[in-house]
Amino acid sequence: MVNDDFESYLKARAEFINTKIKEYLQVRSSDQYIETLLGKALYKYNNEAITESVLKPAAYLLELGGKRWRPVLMLLIIEALGKSPDEYLEFSIIPEVVHNATLVHDDIEDSSETRRGSPSVHVKYGIDIGVNLGDFLFYFPVVALLDSKKLSVEVKNKMLSIYAREMLRVTIGQGTDIAWHRGLVDPSRITEDNYLEMVYDKTGVLARMACQMAGALCGADDKMTEDLGLFGATIGVAFQLQDDVLNLYESKVASSKGGVGDDITEGKITMLVIHTLRNADQKDKSRLTALLGMHTRDRSLINEAISIITKYRAKEYSENLQERIVKEAWGRIEKRLKKSSAKDRLEQLTEFLIQRDK
Repeated sequence: MVNDDFESYLKARAEFINTKIKEYLQVRSSDQYIETLLGKALYKYNNEAITESVLKPAAYLLELGGKRWRPVLMLLIIEALGKSPDEYLEFSIIPEVVHNATLVHDDIEDSSETRRGSPSVHVKYGIDIGVNLGDFLFYFPVVALLDSKKLSVEVKNKMLSIYAREMLRVTIGQGTDIAWHRGLVDPSRITEDNYLEMVYDKTGVLARMACQMAGALCGADDKMTEDLGLFGATIGVAFQLQDDVLNLYESKVASSKGGVGDDITEGKITMLVIHTLRNADQKDKSRLTALLGMHTRDRSLINEAISIITKYRAKEYSENLQERIVKEAWGRIEKRLKKSSAKDRLEQLTEFLIQRDK
């Protein structure tokens, strides 16, 4: 069971990580700052335009918060492997900033009006700024890696290879999700394994990136780095499964993303939906499929869809699956790590990800 001490630890580390992000992301542009990112201008940077269209929206997004568990995961892996995490703090911002970039694009693609209880970036600043900001945030944190004087060329190349491969995986996962909620694929043909792979590619990948980068920074061999990545990816999958549950029932997650049942409005195919379609009678199966295809904001129709999902105990099924996935993920890595406080906290983090809002 996750205790208050771990919650306090996670909050303190999140603040530490926020401070490091702000060191790299200034709110106002200057020639000196942009030169650190791009090099000297060939002609003349328009700092006012860069401030208004990129830096202010980026600061707005990152100040909306988030538990920063991905960089914490990365730092705990580094510590568990015997290195000082504070020496590598700047690299932990890579998966976190990339995660926020995916949120900007997600909100545009899903027409989501709120993010963490505030207007989404594209609602506040416009779709054009939102699209461009997401692109900026995909690459911005890699500057910390490129400019580092503490890493060898070999380690940099390994981390860049991890980054490039996993970023490609993000787009495949997102594309699959888009095809599903746009109705390009018959929901009845989507299997449980299809869904878990999509979540692995779209959501688990950034936790995988965090763990693999930690392994590379610590000089772990290829097998250990891959095992760490698998651990991160699978707890990331469990995190998304819990997110899907919290979206359909009263929770902080639902209230921060536009209200209970926002996934019904978007027509999302989740594990809850897949389980229901697999077990429902023909009448309920047809009705749920129809409700998802409506992309409705009508509260009574959203509640009807949730009631069908609840009828077939999809929530309980998903929560049991989360617990099994996390247990298996921890079992794969637990014996590979020496006993330490960092190892204990890693176990607490895996528990925390599926106990949110419980």
